[in-house]
Amino acid sequence: MKNVRLERQGVPRQRSEPSARSEAPRTAAVEVVCSTENEAIRPTVLERIGKVVRQVKAQVVWARVKLIDVRDETGALVKRCVVQMRLRHRPQVLFAVTHPSAREAVAMAAMRLQRVLDRRLQMAVVG
Repeated sequence: MKNVRLERQGVPRQRSEPSARSEAPRTAAVEVVCSTENEAIRPTVLERIGKVVRQVKAQVVWARVKLIDVRDETGALVKRCVVQMRLRHRPQVLFAVTHPSAREAVAMAAMRLQRVLDRRLQMAVVG
């Protein structure tokens, strides 16, 4: 009512700014976070994981991949690839793959992501 009265008096109605949520793109890009030692492999991570995400891009709200260095139980330095993904109307995907080689960790994470997404999306169709 108040806005209508203002328009009648010659004062234009103030429109609220569109929310960030309404302006967000429908498909999300993959965010890649690498430690400084793993920066050289960032394009490979983006390519391998991005290829899997693009197959189901309409269902992905956001995706993040972290490639970090951790110590295993023996104290040796290994690479951990952590995949986090939010899907529309489905459970979130979150897992980690640890391997001595960064490239192998990323390859194993991409294969596992493919299996997980197949299972989650098949569950939604069947169930």
